[in-house]
Amino acid sequence: MFSEEIFYFSIVLFGLLVVLTGLCLYLMIKKMMDNKNRAKIEKYKEEYQLALFQFLHEGVEDERFLNSSPLQTRALVELLASFSKVLSSPDILERLQEFAEDHLQPFILSQLRHRRWSIRMNALYWIQDFKMRSMREPLRELREAASISKSEEIQLLKIDVLFDDRDLLSRLTDTLHELTEFEYSLLFQSFGGDQFQPLIHAFDELPEVMKYALIDSIGVKNRMEHIPFLQRLLTEDSTELRVRALKAVVGMEYYLDIPELSVHLRAESWQERLMAIKACEYIRSPELTPYLQELMSDPSFYVRSQAAQSLLRVEKGKGILGDIAVHAEDEYARDMATQWLERGAVS
Repeated sequence: MFSEEIFYFSIVLFGLLVVLTGLCLYLMIKKMMDNKNRAKIEKYKEEYQLALFQFLHEGVEDERFLNSSPLQTRALVELLASFSKVLSSPDILERLQEFAEDHLQPFILSQLRHRRWSIRMNALYWIQDFKMRSMREPLRELREAASISKSEEIQLLKIDVLFDDRDLLSRLTDTLHELTEFEYSLLFQSFGGDQFQPLIHAFDELPEVMKYALIDSIGVKNRMEHIPFLQRLLTEDSTELRVRALKAVVGMEYYLDIPELSVHLRAESWQERLMAIKACEYIRSPELTPYLQELMSDPSFYVRSQAAQSLLRVEKGKGILGDIAVHAEDEYARDMATQWLERGAVS
Protein backbone atom coordinates (compact mmCIF):
# COMPACT_ATOMS: atom_id res chain seq x y z
CA MET A 1 0.00 0.00 0.00
CA PHE A 2 2.76 2.36 0.96
CA SER A 3 4.72 1.60 -2.19
CA GLU A 4 1.62 2.28 -4.29
CA GLU A 5 1.29 5.77 -2.74
CA ILE A 6 4.96 6.39 -3.49
CA PHE A 7 4.34 5.38 -7.08
CA TYR A 8 1.39 7.79 -7.57
CA PHE A 9 3.24 10.59 -5.81
CA SER A 10 6.20 10.06 -8.15
CA ILE A 11 3.91 10.29 -11.18
CA VAL A 12 2.36 13.56 -9.93
CA LEU A 13 5.79 14.97 -9.12
CA PHE A 14 7.11 14.00 -12.55
CA GLY A 15 4.07 15.59 -14.19
CA LEU A 16 4.65 18.84 -12.31
CA LEU A 17 8.31 18.85 -13.32
CA VAL A 18 7.33 18.39 -16.96
CA VAL A 19 4.81 21.24 -16.75
CA LEU A 20 7.29 23.57 -15.03
CA THR A 21 10.04 22.66 -17.48
CA GLY A 22 7.70 23.33 -20.40
CA LEU A 23 6.63 26.64 -18.89
CA CYS A 24 10.24 27.71 -18.36
CA LEU A 25 11.12 26.79 -21.92
CA TYR A 26 8.11 28.72 -23.22
CA LEU A 27 9.05 31.82 -21.23
CA MET A 28 12.67 31.59 -22.36
CA ILE A 29 11.70 31.22 -26.01
CA LYS A 30 9.17 34.06 -25.71
CA LYS A 31 11.79 36.29 -24.10
CA MET A 32 14.25 35.49 -26.88
CA MET A 33 11.62 36.26 -29.53
CA ASP A 34 10.66 39.52 -27.78
CA ASN A 35 14.30 40.59 -27.63
CA LYS A 36 14.78 39.67 -31.28
CA ASN A 37 11.68 41.63 -32.31
CA ARG A 38 12.72 44.63 -30.18
CA ALA A 39 16.13 44.63 -31.89
CA LYS A 40 14.42 44.63 -35.28
CA ILE A 41 12.11 47.48 -34.26
CA GLU A 42 15.06 49.58 -33.10
CA LYS A 43 16.84 48.87 -36.38
CA TYR A 44 13.77 49.95 -38.38
CA LYS A 45 13.52 53.11 -36.28
CA GLU A 46 17.09 54.02 -37.18
CA GLU A 47 16.36 53.38 -40.86
CA TYR A 48 13.10 55.37 -40.91
CA GLN A 49 14.01 58.26 -38.63
CA LEU A 50 15.42 60.64 -41.26
CA ALA A 51 12.81 59.76 -43.89
CA LEU A 52 9.92 60.30 -41.46
CA PHE A 53 11.44 63.56 -40.24
CA GLN A 54 11.73 64.81 -43.83
CA PHE A 55 8.12 63.84 -44.52
CA LEU A 56 6.90 65.79 -41.50
CA HIS A 57 8.90 68.87 -42.56
CA GLU A 58 8.52 68.73 -46.33
CA GLY A 59 5.62 66.38 -47.05
CA VAL A 60 7.71 64.07 -49.27
CA GLU A 61 6.70 60.48 -48.54
CA ASP A 62 9.13 57.57 -48.67
CA GLU A 63 8.10 54.38 -50.50
CA ARG A 64 9.28 52.32 -47.55
CA PHE A 65 6.27 53.54 -45.58
CA LEU A 66 3.94 51.57 -47.87
CA ASN A 67 3.03 47.94 -47.16
CA SER A 68 4.99 47.82 -43.92
CA SER A 69 5.24 44.65 -41.85
CA PRO A 70 3.81 44.66 -38.28
CA LEU A 71 7.28 45.28 -36.81
CA GLN A 72 7.97 48.08 -39.30
CA THR A 73 4.61 49.65 -38.49
CA ARG A 74 5.40 49.42 -34.79
CA ALA A 75 8.69 51.24 -35.43
CA LEU A 76 6.85 53.99 -37.31
CA VAL A 77 4.32 54.35 -34.49
CA GLU A 78 7.04 54.72 -31.86
CA LEU A 79 8.97 57.19 -34.01
CA LEU A 80 5.89 59.28 -34.69
CA ALA A 81 4.98 59.30 -31.00
CA SER A 82 8.43 60.63 -30.10
CA PHE A 83 8.20 63.32 -32.80
CA SER A 84 4.74 64.39 -31.58
CA LYS A 85 6.23 65.31 -28.19
CA VAL A 86 8.97 67.60 -29.53
CA LEU A 87 7.47 69.19 -32.66
CA SER A 88 4.99 72.04 -32.38
CA SER A 89 4.57 73.59 -35.84
CA PRO A 90 0.89 73.46 -36.95
CA ASP A 91 1.90 72.28 -40.45
CA ILE A 92 4.08 69.50 -39.06
CA LEU A 93 1.41 68.37 -36.61
CA GLU A 94 -1.13 68.30 -39.44
CA ARG A 95 1.16 66.03 -41.50
CA LEU A 96 1.77 63.90 -38.43
CA GLN A 97 -1.97 63.39 -37.99
CA GLU A 98 -2.37 62.71 -41.71
CA PHE A 99 0.39 60.09 -41.65
CA ALA A 100 -1.16 58.33 -38.66
CA GLU A 101 -4.59 58.27 -40.29
CA ASP A 102 -3.25 56.97 -43.62
CA HIS A 103 -0.66 54.42 -42.46
CA LEU A 104 -1.14 53.50 -38.82
CA GLN A 105 -4.87 53.24 -38.27
CA PRO A 106 -5.25 49.46 -38.85
CA PHE A 107 -2.36 48.67 -36.50
CA ILE A 108 -3.56 51.03 -33.74
CA LEU A 109 -7.11 49.73 -34.12
CA SER A 110 -5.88 46.16 -33.61
CA GLN A 111 -4.05 47.29 -30.49
CA LEU A 112 -7.13 49.13 -29.21
CA ARG A 113 -9.17 45.91 -29.46
CA HIS A 114 -6.52 43.73 -27.86
CA ARG A 115 -7.48 41.69 -24.80
CA ARG A 116 -4.46 42.96 -22.82
CA TRP A 117 -5.00 46.18 -20.84
CA SER A 118 -1.46 47.54 -21.33
CA ILE A 119 -1.69 47.22 -25.12
CA ARG A 120 -5.08 48.99 -25.19
CA MET A 121 -3.65 51.80 -23.07
CA ASN A 122 -0.74 52.28 -25.47
CA ALA A 123 -3.22 52.55 -28.33
CA LEU A 124 -5.17 55.22 -26.43
CA TYR A 125 -1.97 57.20 -25.83
CA TRP A 126 -1.14 57.05 -29.54
CA ILE A 127 -4.62 58.18 -30.55
CA GLN A 128 -4.19 61.18 -28.26
CA ASP A 129 -0.65 61.92 -29.48
CA PHE A 130 -1.68 61.73 -33.14
CA LYS A 131 -5.11 63.41 -32.66
CA MET A 132 -6.77 60.62 -34.67
CA ARG A 133 -10.37 61.80 -35.04
CA SER A 134 -11.11 58.86 -37.35
CA MET A 135 -10.95 56.59 -34.28
CA ARG A 136 -14.05 58.08 -32.64
CA GLU A 137 -16.29 55.10 -33.41
CA PRO A 138 -13.83 52.48 -32.06
CA LEU A 139 -13.39 54.69 -29.00
CA ARG A 140 -17.16 54.73 -28.49
CA GLU A 141 -17.18 50.92 -28.69
CA LEU A 142 -14.42 50.70 -26.10
CA ARG A 143 -16.24 53.09 -23.78
CA GLU A 144 -19.36 50.94 -23.91
CA ALA A 145 -17.43 47.81 -22.93
CA ALA A 146 -18.45 46.66 -19.46
CA SER A 147 -14.88 45.76 -18.51
CA ILE A 148 -13.30 49.16 -19.20
CA SER A 149 -10.79 50.09 -16.48
CA LYS A 150 -10.52 53.39 -14.65
CA SER A 151 -7.25 54.23 -16.41
CA GLU A 152 -8.87 53.62 -19.78
CA GLU A 153 -11.84 55.82 -18.88
CA ILE A 154 -9.57 58.67 -17.80
CA GLN A 155 -7.59 58.40 -21.03
CA LEU A 156 -10.82 58.39 -23.02
CA LEU A 157 -11.87 61.55 -21.20
CA LYS A 158 -8.52 63.18 -22.08
CA ILE A 159 -9.22 62.40 -25.73
CA ASP A 160 -12.74 63.86 -25.35
CA VAL A 161 -11.13 67.06 -24.02
CA LEU A 162 -8.68 67.09 -26.93
CA PHE A 163 -11.50 66.70 -29.48
CA ASP A 164 -13.81 69.07 -27.53
CA ASP A 165 -16.49 66.38 -27.64
CA ARG A 166 -20.07 67.65 -27.36
CA ASP A 167 -20.81 65.04 -24.66
CA LEU A 168 -17.80 66.00 -22.55
CA LEU A 169 -19.78 67.53 -19.68
CA SER A 170 -22.10 64.56 -19.28
CA ARG A 171 -19.19 62.11 -19.43
CA LEU A 172 -17.30 64.05 -16.77
CA THR A 173 -20.27 64.12 -14.40
CA ASP A 174 -21.47 60.57 -15.07
CA THR A 175 -18.28 58.50 -15.02
CA LEU A 176 -18.20 54.71 -14.81
CA HIS A 177 -15.59 54.94 -12.05
CA GLU A 178 -15.46 57.43 -9.19
CA LEU A 179 -12.74 59.99 -9.96
CA THR A 180 -10.73 61.81 -7.32
CA GLU A 181 -10.17 65.55 -7.14
CA PHE A 182 -6.60 65.02 -8.33
CA GLU A 183 -7.79 63.05 -11.36
CA TYR A 184 -10.30 65.74 -12.28
CA SER A 185 -7.57 68.37 -11.89
CA LEU A 186 -5.35 66.50 -14.35
CA LEU A 187 -8.21 66.50 -16.86
CA PHE A 188 -8.92 70.21 -16.37
CA GLN A 189 -5.27 71.10 -16.88
CA SER A 190 -5.70 70.35 -20.59
CA PHE A 191 -8.86 72.47 -20.94
CA GLY A 192 -8.97 75.36 -23.35
CA GLY A 193 -10.58 78.65 -22.30
CA ASP A 194 -14.02 77.93 -23.76
CA GLN A 195 -14.18 74.44 -22.27
CA PHE A 196 -14.48 75.80 -18.73
CA GLN A 197 -17.69 77.67 -19.50
CA PRO A 198 -20.13 74.70 -19.58
CA LEU A 199 -18.76 73.53 -16.22
CA ILE A 200 -19.18 77.01 -14.76
CA HIS A 201 -22.78 77.17 -15.99
CA ALA A 202 -23.51 73.79 -14.41
CA PHE A 203 -21.40 74.47 -11.30
CA ASP A 204 -24.16 74.08 -8.70
CA GLU A 205 -24.98 70.58 -10.01
CA LEU A 206 -21.40 69.33 -10.07
CA PRO A 207 -20.03 66.86 -7.50
CA GLU A 208 -17.90 68.52 -4.82
CA VAL A 209 -14.63 67.00 -6.06
CA MET A 210 -15.32 68.46 -9.51
CA LYS A 211 -16.11 71.87 -8.04
CA TYR A 212 -12.85 71.98 -6.10
CA ALA A 213 -10.78 70.74 -9.04
CA LEU A 214 -12.42 73.29 -11.36
CA ILE A 215 -11.70 76.23 -9.06
CA ASP A 216 -8.08 75.17 -8.53
CA SER A 217 -7.54 74.64 -12.27
CA ILE A 218 -8.86 78.10 -13.14
CA GLY A 219 -6.28 79.54 -10.75
CA VAL A 220 -3.42 77.34 -11.96
CA LYS A 221 -4.15 78.14 -15.62
CA ASN A 222 -4.52 81.85 -14.75
CA ARG A 223 -7.87 82.17 -16.57
CA MET A 224 -8.51 85.85 -15.79
CA GLU A 225 -11.76 85.81 -17.78
CA HIS A 226 -13.30 83.71 -15.00
CA ILE A 227 -12.52 86.17 -12.19
CA PRO A 228 -16.22 87.19 -11.92
CA PHE A 229 -17.05 83.53 -11.31
CA LEU A 230 -14.44 83.31 -8.53
CA GLN A 231 -15.71 86.53 -6.98
CA ARG A 232 -19.22 85.08 -6.89
CA LEU A 233 -17.85 82.06 -5.04
CA LEU A 234 -16.31 84.36 -2.43
CA THR A 235 -19.85 85.11 -1.24
CA GLU A 236 -20.92 81.44 -1.00
CA ASP A 237 -22.06 79.93 2.30
CA SER A 238 -19.56 77.08 1.91
CA THR A 239 -16.30 77.86 3.69
CA GLU A 240 -14.41 75.39 1.49
CA LEU A 241 -15.61 77.08 -1.70
CA ARG A 242 -14.59 80.51 -0.36
CA VAL A 243 -11.14 79.23 0.63
CA ARG A 244 -10.63 77.58 -2.77
CA ALA A 245 -11.75 80.71 -4.59
CA LEU A 246 -9.42 82.87 -2.48
CA LYS A 247 -6.54 80.50 -3.20
CA ALA A 248 -7.21 80.76 -6.95
CA VAL A 249 -7.45 84.56 -6.79
CA VAL A 250 -4.20 84.75 -4.80
CA GLY A 251 -2.45 82.51 -7.30
CA MET A 252 -3.57 84.79 -10.14
CA GLU A 253 -2.45 87.89 -8.15
CA TYR A 254 -5.78 89.54 -8.76
CA TYR A 255 -6.37 92.75 -6.78
CA LEU A 256 -9.31 92.39 -4.41
CA ASP A 257 -10.91 95.56 -3.07
CA ILE A 258 -10.00 96.28 0.55
CA PRO A 259 -13.62 96.15 1.82
CA GLU A 260 -14.11 92.79 0.08
CA LEU A 261 -10.82 91.42 1.41
CA SER A 262 -11.52 92.64 4.95
CA VAL A 263 -14.54 90.34 5.18
CA HIS A 264 -12.27 87.34 4.66
CA LEU A 265 -9.61 88.68 7.00
CA ARG A 266 -12.20 88.45 9.79
CA ALA A 267 -13.76 85.17 8.69
CA GLU A 268 -14.58 82.45 11.19
CA SER A 269 -12.37 79.88 9.44
CA TRP A 270 -8.63 80.21 10.10
CA GLN A 271 -7.93 78.77 6.64
CA GLU A 272 -9.94 81.57 5.08
CA ARG A 273 -8.18 84.22 7.19
CA LEU A 274 -4.82 82.71 6.23
CA MET A 275 -5.59 82.79 2.50
CA ALA A 276 -6.88 86.36 2.77
CA ILE A 277 -3.61 87.44 4.40
CA LYS A 278 -1.71 85.94 1.48
CA ALA A 279 -3.73 88.20 -0.82
CA CYS A 280 -2.46 91.16 1.20
CA GLU A 281 1.14 90.39 0.28
CA TYR A 282 0.86 91.71 -3.28
CA ILE A 283 -1.68 94.44 -2.50
CA ARG A 284 0.45 96.00 0.28
CA SER A 285 -1.95 98.82 1.03
CA PRO A 286 -1.60 100.85 4.27
CA GLU A 287 -5.33 100.30 4.75
CA LEU A 288 -4.62 96.65 5.46
CA THR A 289 -2.15 97.33 8.29
CA PRO A 290 -4.78 97.51 11.08
CA TYR A 291 -6.23 94.17 10.01
CA LEU A 292 -2.79 92.56 9.99
CA GLN A 293 -1.99 93.99 13.41
CA GLU A 294 -5.22 92.55 14.75
CA LEU A 295 -4.38 89.15 13.27
CA MET A 296 -1.07 89.08 15.13
CA SER A 297 -3.15 87.91 18.11
CA ASP A 298 -5.06 85.28 16.12
CA PRO A 299 -5.63 81.90 17.84
CA SER A 300 -4.01 80.13 14.87
CA PHE A 301 -0.22 79.96 14.79
CA TYR A 302 -0.25 79.89 10.97
CA VAL A 303 -2.40 83.01 10.76
CA ARG A 304 -0.16 84.90 13.20
CA SER A 305 2.94 83.87 11.27
CA GLN A 306 1.47 84.89 7.92
CA ALA A 307 0.29 88.24 9.35
CA ALA A 308 3.80 88.97 10.68
CA GLN A 309 5.35 88.06 7.33
CA SER A 310 2.94 90.37 5.51
CA LEU A 311 3.59 93.23 7.94
CA LEU A 312 7.31 92.85 7.39
CA ARG A 313 6.75 93.60 3.71
CA VAL A 314 4.62 96.73 4.05
CA GLU A 315 5.94 100.26 4.41
CA LYS A 316 7.18 100.85 7.97
CA GLY A 317 6.38 97.21 8.68
CA LYS A 318 9.51 96.59 10.75
CA GLY A 319 8.62 99.46 13.03
CA ILE A 320 5.11 98.11 13.51
CA LEU A 321 6.43 94.65 14.32
CA GLY A 322 8.96 96.19 16.72
CA ASP A 323 6.20 98.02 18.55
CA ILE A 324 4.15 94.80 18.78
CA ALA A 325 7.19 92.88 20.06
CA VAL A 326 7.62 95.35 22.93
CA HIS A 327 4.17 96.67 23.77
CA ALA A 328 1.55 94.12 22.67
CA GLU A 329 -0.55 92.72 25.51
CA ASP A 330 -0.85 89.33 23.81
CA GLU A 331 2.14 87.10 24.54
CA TYR A 332 1.76 85.13 21.31
CA ALA A 333 1.74 88.34 19.26
CA ARG A 334 4.95 89.51 20.95
CA ASP A 335 6.68 86.17 20.33
CA MET A 336 5.65 86.06 16.66
CA ALA A 337 6.72 89.66 16.04
CA THR A 338 10.11 88.94 17.62
CA GLN A 339 10.60 85.80 15.52
CA TRP A 340 9.90 87.60 12.26
CA LEU A 341 12.05 90.59 13.18
CA GLU A 342 14.92 88.17 13.75
CA ARG A 343 14.25 86.47 10.43
CA GLY A 344 14.16 89.84 8.70
CA ALA A 345 17.47 90.80 10.27
CA VAL A 346 19.12 87.58 9.11
CA SER A 347 17.82 87.89 5.53
